[in-house]
Amino acid sequence: MSDLAGVVERLRVDAADGSLADLCVRLGVDLLVLFGSAVDDPSAAGDIDLAYGRLRGGPNASHLDVVNALGERYGDHVDVMSLDDAGSVARYEALHGVDVLVELTPGRYANAQMAAFGEYCDTQRFRDRALETLTR
Repeated sequence: MSDLAGVVERLRVDAADGSLADLCVRLGVDLLVLFGSAVDDPSAAGDIDLAYGRLRGGPNASHLDVVNALGERYGDHVDVMSLDDAGSVARYEALHGVDVLVELTPGRYANAQMAAFGEYCDTQRFRDRALETLTR
């Protein structure tokens, strides 16, 4: 699929009808969000950014398996990020201004968003120092 707006629409339809949740269950994915430019204007987006959180305490597919499954279903323009492995800035950005496509555990998105914001704020001074050091 090369029509990114069509892919985003398909993601939203699959989220609404439960078929995307079924895929996530098979992969051990508890939370799946659409973030980035495709949220607000899919027709102008260069790609489709998805971020996922793994189901805790259960069998989980590898990151490569998740990427391959989503890529096979939605095409090559899908970029997939693991929230569990992302740095604080990436996790914060991926959890704000998003479409929550799948949330198997109630409250998982809200908890992940609050934790990401807290970690982002707690590590701001380190990023500031690193930037200061680089500009010397």
